[in-house]
Amino acid sequence: MTADTRPVLDLLRERRRALDIEPLAATLAQRRGILQRGSLIGLVVAGTMAGLCAVVMLQHAVVKTRMAGLTAVEAEAQQLQIQLQAAQQKLQATTATNRTLAQALTSSRTSAALLAELQRITPQGVQLAGADVSGESLVLKGQADDPYALVRVNALQLQLQRSAMVKADGVKLSRVERKPPAEADNPAGGRPGKPLPPGPLGFELTAQFAMLEPNEQLELLTRLGSEGMARRLRLLRQEGLLP
Repeated sequence: MTADTRPVLDLLRERRRALDIEPLAATLAQRRGILQRGSLIGLVVAGTMAGLCAVVMLQHAVVKTRMAGLTAVEAEAQQLQIQLQAAQQKLQATTATNRTLAQALTSSRTSAALLAELQRITPQGVQLAGADVSGESLVLKGQADDPYALVRVNALQLQLQRSAMVKADGVKLSRVERKPPAEADNPAGGRPGKPLPPGPLGFELTAQFAMLEPNEQLELLTRLGSEGMARRLRLLRQEGLLP
């Protein structure tokens, strides 16, 4: 680099010499060098800052792109979560329906087990005319023959209270009435005016079904000889439809 040879006007040259100070040209050259180094350093700093800004902007763009991707993934995850919840609710509803059907299929109150239990506990001299099941309630209608018709009805009530199918405190004798005697009951050749024998004693018993655990229900079905219902109950428990 060639030095600047242009003349420099120095009005204080004599004063500088007296004070032993460098000439103005040397001072200006020194200042020019310092200015050039400062400019170079400034350019390096500016370039570095520009590079850092470019890197930051690039990173910002990358992060923004990743955030957009994460937003899409989050939206997809939320959609999948909604679908999963809907599927779980549907599964729970289906499971509840299957369990209800399984309980209905194995319920002793709507099967031959109920008839077997009534046949077992009905005393001699008592005839059942109907057994109506409505939800948790059981209504028995029938008649009892003399002698001791009322005793026979009371015996049926006590036997029903001991049954595992119903609640002991839910058995009630709701109606008792003496039916009119039938003409056919008059002995042949009887004297005219002889009173007819009393008719049978009609009754109505109401009971509330007991809530049996599967083990208790299985034991009851086995004891009553309902092997088909017992096998069905075991199969449904193996499939997880019953606890």
